[in-house]
Amino acid sequence: MQKAVGGLFFMGPALVIFLGVVAIPIAMSVFYSFHDWNGISPKVWSGIDNYIKLFDDPVVWKALQNSLYLTLGALIVQLPVGLVMAALLSIGLRGSNFLKTIYFTPVMLSTAVLGILWGQIYDPNFGLLNNLLIKLGLESWTQTWLGDESTALLSVIAVVAWQFIGFYIVVYFAALQNISDEVLESARMEGAKEWTIFFRIQIPLIWPTITFTVLNCVINSLKYFDLIYIMTNGGPNHSSEVLASYMMSNAFKQMDFGYGSAISTFLLLFGLVLALVINKLLSKGTARFQ
Repeated sequence: MQKAVGGLFFMGPALVIFLGVVAIPIAMSVFYSFHDWNGISPKVWSGIDNYIKLFDDPVVWKALQNSLYLTLGALIVQLPVGLVMAALLSIGLRGSNFLKTIYFTPVMLSTAVLGILWGQIYDPNFGLLNNLLIKLGLESWTQTWLGDESTALLSVIAVVAWQFIGFYIVVYFAALQNISDEVLESARMEGAKEWTIFFRIQIPLIWPTITFTVLNCVINSLKYFDLIYIMTNGGPNHSSEVLASYMMSNAFKQMDFGYGSAISTFLLLFGLVLALVINKLLSKGTARFQ
């Protein structure tokens, strides 16, 4: 009993914060999703009408598709680049501490600042990107990057991927540093080449870290909102709309909190299912390496 009271005493503050910031808002969002409510008038029970509307809404499926594209783009760019860069830093390059700081800097910058900065870079009139292409003689490649349906989402994905590469570099670098030097030296003495050591020894030994980074990347990418809101606001014509931005648009612009909560609940359930599936698949890799 004393242990339970002591544990509750030390866990209490964190538990209160978790309930107030995470658990209770999620439960309230699920509750609101079954109501017709504009945030001012009394809530009216609507049953599953919001979910029927959701499944009939083409913008929801477009936003889900864009969310998956964003997640896939982040996975393809952030994790492999982060792992390779961490491996290069772990071999003792000169100035590696300085490079780690430089790589991590975008993670520390405000998303609002990054959105404004990259909005200026992508500007079709005086932006750095188009001017650079013109200087290189590639004027035909210039685009209205954020104003064209075919390039808006890709432009945002590029910024998202660039922003968080530094985070994964630091995570992978720490994992690689925990591998015993004796293991690596033994492999080298046996004649193993560096690429063989990397793929056959280092990656299997840090597989739990890779599992964590994949899940972290997927979950964070699915709920990504702020940079898209600042750079494109989901446009043009919903071409860069994701579920989180569409949820915010319905709830706080159109004042349809019931429908916005339904989208939020759908995003939560979809993310949980996807995370469970990915974790199940990656756990097989962990078992194989053990």
